Amino acid sequence: MPQEPCFNRLWSEILLKNVTPRRADTRVRKTCREYYRITPGFVFRGVPVLIEKPMLVGIDEEKGRILLPFRKPCYGTSLYSIDSDNAEIQAIREGLSVAKPEDPGKKC
Repeated sequence: MPQEPCFNRLWSEILLKNVTPRRADTRVRKTCREYYRITPGFVFRGVPVLIEKPMLVGIDEEKGRILLPFRKPCYGTSLYSIDSDNAEIQAIREGLSVAKPEDPGKKC
């Protein structure tokens, strides 16, 4: 029987643990030059991203990673760094660019 997609198999590093959505968004803005707003239920690598309200996902192309918030019911909201290749970064960028970057061209 195939296993259900699980967020625990996706992330590479926890950057912030049990924080407010505002604090996670602030870290994304400070760390990434490019970021987009995602809504609850956004699907990443087949796993629905559990968040309570729209939050930022960041693209850090130089380090080959995506910064993604996720909320675990018993642990709260955390911000994760997920190793990604250029193809995945480009796919995220294209998929979310329809919604426009939160603040295009902003340098953090």
